Amino acid sequence: MRFSVNGGAPSGYYRSILELETEWGQKRTIHEAGQVIPFDFGQVAEFTAPKSIESSIHPALTPYCLQPFGGYVATISSGRVWGESGAVLSPEGKLIFDLSQEYDAVQNRMLEAEEHPVFHRWNDPKLQYLEGTVAVLTFCGSHNYFHWLYDVLPRLAMLKTSGIPYTSIIMNPNPYGPFVEQTWAMLGISESSVIRTNPEAYFEADQLLVPSLMMNSHYPPWTTDTLRKLLLPHRESTLATPERIYISRNKASTRRLINEEEVIRCLEEYSIQPIYLEDWTVAQQIQLFASAKVIMGAHGAGLANLAFCQSGTQVIEIVHEQHVVPTYWMISNHNALDYYMMYGQGWPDPAIRFPGFEDIYVDIDRLKQILHLTGLNT
Repeated sequence: MRFSVNGGAPSGYYRSILELETEWGQKRTIHEAGQVIPFDFGQVAEFTAPKSIESSIHPALTPYCLQPFGGYVATISSGRVWGESGAVLSPEGKLIFDLSQEYDAVQNRMLEAEEHPVFHRWNDPKLQYLEGTVAVLTFCGSHNYFHWLYDVLPRLAMLKTSGIPYTSIIMNPNPYGPFVEQTWAMLGISESSVIRTNPEAYFEADQLLVPSLMMNSHYPPWTTDTLRKLLLPHRESTLATPERIYISRNKASTRRLINEEEVIRCLEEYSIQPIYLEDWTVAQQIQLFASAKVIMGAHGAGLANLAFCQSGTQVIEIVHEQHVVPTYWMISNHNALDYYMMYGQGWPDPAIRFPGFEDIYVDIDRLKQILHLTGLNT
């Protein structure tokens, strides 16, 4: 690895890799500068309405069909990667926005291209050269278990499908849990092949190899199919696990059930057992969800394990009435699960400005109603 001057702060952006590809074509340097190889995500995504006791279902859960679009694997000669989130830049240092999505935790939203930190927090880092072809699997939310599974690992499969060899992988650091190391071990990837980003990171490779972001293609069913193929064979299949489970968020910092003890007493009547996923390895979690017949829980990253369920598994998701995200309804549709939802009441806290972080109160009578709707016997 060698160092050089960085050439100054970025002063512009391509909204998508296709804009950069068009420029390559105009300059007739498309093969020397790089290429964009389309990636086919396959079948149409079909989403059916959730089952519910609610009189009004949020528009985010409206039934629809969508053909997955926009997938690709790009090569970028002399491409660059900047910062802890791993923004992808062109050789002249312009941001490639569709490969560099950024989340603002204060505003709780994805940033627009012109708001990207590369334009507002430029720290004049030293440019480090990397030899050979380097794959890029950076994503701003990769420290989160759901985003690790759905925004990083499927892109690894895209790299393999491309057939283009690479010498190392640029990824984000992961200070929050062991799931990265555990899944990496399952897939036979050595930590020695990984280059971690940091606030001072600024890399330029002979060639970057970058798959498109999953979120830009609306998380097609292909993502869930891919996770099953990658990880189901590594489940702890000899582990005996309960068939009816409630995923607790008691050890989480947000979106806990404030009356969880009361909820658990109610669920015990239906032989539904509380589970704390923080105490389970990834292999154990995969086995737990693959064997379960009934899964209940508040919206949270642990439900990403719905990817490993058998078709027909009953899923009951408790959703904050002012924070409805269709993520786990989406996965349930991918896997033909029997999905139910109910609203929980947000529990206001003066220190919390975003409803999605509030704790939740669950009305026990309404909980019994949705359990009755599922047909479960006590």
